Amino acid sequence: MPIVSISLTGELLEQLDELMQKKGYSSRSEAIRDAVRGFLSEYELSRFERGKVTSTITVISEREKHDVDERLTRLRHEHDQIISGNMHIHLGKTYCLEIFITEGQVEEVLNFIGRIRAMRGIQQVKYTIVPLTNTEMQKTQQSDGE
Repeated sequence: MPIVSISLTGELLEQLDELMQKKGYSSRSEAIRDAVRGFLSEYELSRFERGKVTSTITVISEREKHDVDERLTRLRHEHDQIISGNMHIHLGKTYCLEIFITEGQVEEVLNFIGRIRAMRGIQQVKYTIVPLTNTEMQKTQQSDGE
C-alpha cells in the first residue's frame, strides 16, 4: 500500500484519535481510509445528477420520541410514489430503526433523505444509492430471461 503523508491541526488529530478509539479502528490509517471512502462515495453521488435510482435508507431515532414515528409516517406518505417498502424495528428499549427502500428519480430520493435528516430526534441516517440506467436494466432483464 502506498504511504501518504498528511498534516492535521492538533485539535483535528485529537478528534481523530478519539473517533478511532470509540469506533474501534485499528489505526489512524484505517480511520482515514474509511473517511476517504465515504468522501469519494459522496462525491460520486453528487456527480450523478439525473436518472432513476434505487436506495436503502436506514434511520435510527430515540424510541422515547414518539412524535418522530408520526413525522416519519407522514413523510413516508408524502413520498409514496418512490417508496417500495419500509420496516420498523425496536433496538432494545432505547432506539427505533426504520428502513426505507426507494425507487425513483435521484432528485426525489435525495430530497426524501434530506427531509429525514432535517427532522429533530433523528440520531443517524445512512443510505446507499444505486443508479438504474436503461442499459443496466436491459442487461438485468436479458440475463433474467436467459
